[in-house]
Amino acid sequence: MPKIKLTIEYVGADFCGWQSQTNGVSVQDTVEKALGKYFGCDFVRIYAAGRTDVGVHAVGQVAHFTTEKQVNPYKLCLGVNLSLPASVAVTNAEIVPDSFDARFSAVSKTYVYRLYVSAVRKPTLDVNHTQIYKPLDVAAMKSAAQLFTGTHDFAAFQKTGSNLKGTVRTVNFFDVAEWDCGIIEITVNGNAFLYNQVRNMCGLLAEVGKGKYKACDVRQALDGVKLKYKTLPAKGLTLERVFYNDLDNGN
Repeated sequence: MPKIKLTIEYVGADFCGWQSQTNGVSVQDTVEKALGKYFGCDFVRIYAAGRTDVGVHAVGQVAHFTTEKQVNPYKLCLGVNLSLPASVAVTNAEIVPDSFDARFSAVSKTYVYRLYVSAVRKPTLDVNHTQIYKPLDVAAMKSAAQLFTGTHDFAAFQKTGSNLKGTVRTVNFFDVAEWDCGIIEITVNGNAFLYNQVRNMCGLLAEVGKGKYKACDVRQALDGVKLKYKTLPAKGLTLERVFYNDLDNGN
């Protein structure tokens, strides 16, 4: 039975999140039904690298499935996309070894949080950016971001009420970049993340950029001190890429 790896891109605003739910249309359900139509069945179960919350986008979500039928990856992409809405597409398909698992073979994930600085709203950016009304101190944000790298207990950055037992995670890379057009991109790569961890870390960095907090406050937060700041909106967050070991035929 061939195992197929899919790379999937979607606009999160049109879905209730990745995972199948009873209270809305999920990305998972949408893709599974399109695959079912392609293969002539009700649906094809797929297994993703991880869940994205309602409103979060992806350009590099990864999922896998198995099938008894012969598959031409290129034709699969074209055929499945014919049954998908404009806000989601399979951008790549490839046959992978049986050892590959979209979730358990993943070694890290990269997310990017995008902001734009403007006194007025810009509709074309609002789709996947969060508006900031006044300029931020990007140098201070960049310096504070480095404190997140390494292995830490990120309990203070998970959503209140989360029932996860382990809160230690490793951040491999965390950087802030500003472009001439007023776009600020916060890029983070890690082995795994807690619920809302990335949006909370970026929210604290935004407050550093506004001058409300300093690097020493970020250190305190990593020590478990609860600071007051807003979790940034989901619409600014995009899952950019999932990384795999070469032995699992990942990219």
